[in-house]
Amino acid sequence: MAVKIVIPSKAFLQDLESREQRLRRAGPHLNLYSAKGKTAHIHDLIQNAPHQQKMRSQLTESRSQGVYHALANLCTFIIDEEQIDESYFKNAFDATIRENVEVASVTPAEISLESKATLPEFWHKKKLNLDGSLTGRNINIGVIDSGIYASHQEFAGKQIKFAEFDSVGKLVGTIPKDYGTHGTHVCGLLAGRNAGVAPDASLTVAACLTERGGTAGYLAQILGGLNYLLEQGRDNDTQAGRVHLINASIESAAGFNDYLHGALDMALTDPGTLMIAAIGNNGSKGKNSDSSPGNYDLTLGIGALDENDQVASFSSWGTVAQLGNINKPDISAPGVWLYSSLSGPGNQYFKQSGTSMASPVAAGIAALLLERQPELITQPLKLKELLLNMVVPLQDAERAGRGRINLIN
Repeated sequence: MAVKIVIPSKAFLQDLESREQRLRRAGPHLNLYSAKGKTAHIHDLIQNAPHQQKMRSQLTESRSQGVYHALANLCTFIIDEEQIDESYFKNAFDATIRENVEVASVTPAEISLESKATLPEFWHKKKLNLDGSLTGRNINIGVIDSGIYASHQEFAGKQIKFAEFDSVGKLVGTIPKDYGTHGTHVCGLLAGRNAGVAPDASLTVAACLTERGGTAGYLAQILGGLNYLLEQGRDNDTQAGRVHLINASIESAAGFNDYLHGALDMALTDPGTLMIAAIGNNGSKGKNSDSSPGNYDLTLGIGALDENDQVASFSSWGTVAQLGNINKPDISAPGVWLYSSLSGPGNQYFKQSGTSMASPVAAGIAALLLERQPELITQPLKLKELLLNMVVPLQDAERAGRGRINLIN
């Protein structure tokens, strides 16, 4: 089934907000300052558009078949390209129509085939100025990856919520699994009992990389997973279960690609959730080898370091001309030969290198900071700024960003 992604323009969404006072006078109030309010209003416009009987019929039929659905927290729609006239969306909502392109995990630069049943040395934790007083308690980290093998001892007693998404962005399962090994390794570095930087943090995992052994997925899957993570805790007064930050060790091809930029813009403002993302493993190709979403202005992009605080040869970097010549990565973290949990029985551990490993290390530090300063949960931009300053400066600033992340007490 072929689908496309419909993203109303930012100008159109801002125009909806400007009409809010008129909507108040005209009838029931919709909170158009929220993504959900905008999405509900757009859907209402679609369903009730004058002279759009054919469109309404197509939408009704498609929705009954599950191939037209709204991602309410992203103001994004997924449509069956064979059933729905995409020109309507372009004209009515000034929308961008995107292909359901493939998105990959940031493939580890190095993988050791050796696994261990005994606890290895977790050198990355020694580098981070951790004293055990902060553990990520009451912080919920969202993960977009290949899944999680939740039966590993690293996750014993841990609160884990899980959902997997198919190629058109639909939720198709809630029983934890890993379609490869990438997600379990990442989750271990985030919140594992031994390997994890934030061992008491909860995890909400969206399995979106379900193709080619858990190394790839589709844009609709990523958007479905992101929408799911943002949905958590939205419909209760206490916001219990809310995802407080998101780790994404995913990438497009090297270079800037705005395929997720609009969605993350919405995520950053409503409800307010920071994404921490790997910068990519194409550093051997030279400058401007960085990839998206790690090279967005909206994310905290992470490069990889070895034990001696040297930037890994594979760690990408560059200047993003499309976003005002910002430099990436923002900061760096340990990411060379890190041991973490191996998916599958036996409670095994194995080591990998990559910015995919550095990103969850940095996200773990972010979780500790949120535990210490919970007021930052609703201030993602301030959280990002504080993380940018919680660093040990390094000599190779062009490739390392502001420096190595460090928990400053």
